[in-house]
Amino acid sequence: MAVAVGFVVALASNASAQNWASWRGPEHNGISRETNLLDSWSFKDNKNIIWQSETGGRSTPIVLNGRVYINCRTADNPALPDERIHIQEQVVCWDAESGKELWRDKFNVFQTDIPAPRVGWAAMVGDTETGNVYSHSVCGIFKCYSPDGKIIWEKSLAEEYGKISGYGGRTQTPFIDEDRVIVSYLATNWGDMKGPAPKHYYYAFDKKTGELQWISAPGGAPKDTNYSAPTIGIVNGQRLLVAGNSDGHVYAINARTGKPVWSFKMSRRGLNTTPVFDGNMVYISHGEDNIDNSEFGRVQCIDATGTGDVTETHGVWRVDGIKAGYTALLVKDGVLYVVADVGNMIAFDGKSGEQLWTQDLGTVGKGSPVWADGKIYATEVNGHIWVLKPSREGCEVLSKNQLKSRVGTGDDEIYASPAISNGRIYFVTRDRTICIGDKEKQVSLGTPQALPAEAEVGDQIDMIQLRPHEVILAPGQTQEFVVVAFDKNGRQIKTMAAESLTVGDSLTGYSAAGNVLTAAAEPKSELAGTVSTKVGELSAAARVRTYPQTTETWEWDFEGYKGIRVPSTWNRAHIKVKPFDLDGNTVMKVTGGPEAKGRPSHQISIGPQEMNNYQMQMDVRFVEERRQLGSLGLSINRYNLILQGNSGKLTVQSWPPHLRMAKSIKYMSDPDVWYTIKMKVDANESEAKIFGKVWKTGEAEPAEWMLEQTDPHPNLNGSPGVYFYAQADCYFDNVKVFLTPDSKN
Repeated sequence: MAVAVGFVVALASNASAQNWASWRGPEHNGISRETNLLDSWSFKDNKNIIWQSETGGRSTPIVLNGRVYINCRTADNPALPDERIHIQEQVVCWDAESGKELWRDKFNVFQTDIPAPRVGWAAMVGDTETGNVYSHSVCGIFKCYSPDGKIIWEKSLAEEYGKISGYGGRTQTPFIDEDRVIVSYLATNWGDMKGPAPKHYYYAFDKKTGELQWISAPGGAPKDTNYSAPTIGIVNGQRLLVAGNSDGHVYAINARTGKPVWSFKMSRRGLNTTPVFDGNMVYISHGEDNIDNSEFGRVQCIDATGTGDVTETHGVWRVDGIKAGYTALLVKDGVLYVVADVGNMIAFDGKSGEQLWTQDLGTVGKGSPVWADGKIYATEVNGHIWVLKPSREGCEVLSKNQLKSRVGTGDDEIYASPAISNGRIYFVTRDRTICIGDKEKQVSLGTPQALPAEAEVGDQIDMIQLRPHEVILAPGQTQEFVVVAFDKNGRQIKTMAAESLTVGDSLTGYSAAGNVLTAAAEPKSELAGTVSTKVGELSAAARVRTYPQTTETWEWDFEGYKGIRVPSTWNRAHIKVKPFDLDGNTVMKVTGGPEAKGRPSHQISIGPQEMNNYQMQMDVRFVEERRQLGSLGLSINRYNLILQGNSGKLTVQSWPPHLRMAKSIKYMSDPDVWYTIKMKVDANESEAKIFGKVWKTGEAEPAEWMLEQTDPHPNLNGSPGVYFYAQADCYFDNVKVFLTPDSKN
């Protein structure tokens, strides 16, 4: 018994050393403390290859408790056109030692402009405490899995929180710190998060339950999408989360509270690289326009001890003119390693910024290098994998492999970074996953370097948070709230039940008793607002929504709406649509053409993501501008039924760039004429049937559905919504959701 207990303790003490549970490894800096790793391997000769899988992707693998996980897309065969309907996103799990596939979860991509080759962008993250793993899909499905593939909790970030997916594929890798799993993305939401422009938000969820703890938006209006992942450090006794932002600045926020600490202006475009800490120094780079000169690209060292805007006061050194806009930075033993966009690895003195040497890796640098055992394992997009031995004086090449495509004649492609665990190195390419290692070597696992000590927990409360930070309550449902108190460094002092709650004026019919909030029992329309509490002079608020009571129909005719008002619970509506007086009636106007801001395509969510078994109807009207007409449509179960003015079609689709299950019929719509579109979806575990019809408003509704399509990969639920592609101005009115008793399953 004593021997068994000792063995378990030994495994537990080595668990963190054996794991590569996040994109940049156990220290979040690309460094492994394992030693006696292999110096060379050969793909051509099968030397030191432990196992291979024909499943590949874009994202870096993680390794947790003897299992390898990646997020990627399912394979497609260009020679089989019908196979396009089967393309999905997936999470795959293998046994780390043997390569045996343990489980695979496939799920649909929906309502995003991201094309199929860029699906599976974000790396997963694993939790060394629970063994759970997390994935962030390109369309915003955020899942927590148990080690055996059971879904513990799931969030639809777009439908519930207003995530904007973009079209380039850039999707942020989640980050785990203590009890929080943090994910960032661009969004525009409801209430105080409605605009007037999107922002780059950080959402911190309880890693075990999925309860939202806090939201932080330290930056300004985004200049671009981004995928800079956070890193963590202890500075002045405070736990900081640092990352590049979509507004072109670097921000440090308190890792426990999300409170902004400092900012540093770098670029006129969004930042994509992941920074790295070395003591109190932060290193980051970019490949875009500099904020203060005409050169493109910069490598920057920042003193992280400041507060506020530190652009002019805490820049230690910089080197301009080096475009390094993709890969994470790596620093070891006072040397900073930067992979430029053109494929060169450049070494700098970490203190002075002096350039030490350059190593050619190929032509395109996107995978980030990792350091272990005195070696750097690095990749290049066009199939190159390198093992290098660096020093301050230069770089020795120990091994070089170039992988060819598994299905074609060209090179394989590599966007992912290596992962190191238990003496094995794992690579993910577009066409394959590879595990390499030298079985003859006795590997020493080492111990990850701990973060510096934090300041002691103070007894003076400096900040409070009300949790959960955001909830959706059904009519009459209750919710308990707690107050979490922090000291000036963000250290948690205590958690306590809220003594009293103040209900915001917009939450008509809500009531509060102690720390319990009760939603309105019979709301006549949607309700959204805040509930707040105080501890001394400090206050905190949480966001609350309730949709109308389950009646036969939800209906919005927008009469009485003025200014910029939209329905209070609608996600992502405020900056794209507004009330407009048309022929004496109030309708919603979508501004298109040259006056429109952002992308012409847009998705608005108007109900909970769990909904199913409902139908929808809406009146639409187009304006002709520059010989262009817009498109307007409805959303049920993450399918869109769209009346396309330009092409003269009625179309059902779910994933616009890929059109895996799309179908169209001809239907010409004239400008300045009202049309009514109606949609329903019948879905079960084996298939979904999508139905649509359209007719001139005021005429008799057609008895039969005009458009029918079957999806063999059904979406079983989803928020009711409105979709538009605004190539020109267009209007919609009389939005109706027809409910059944099962509509909110």
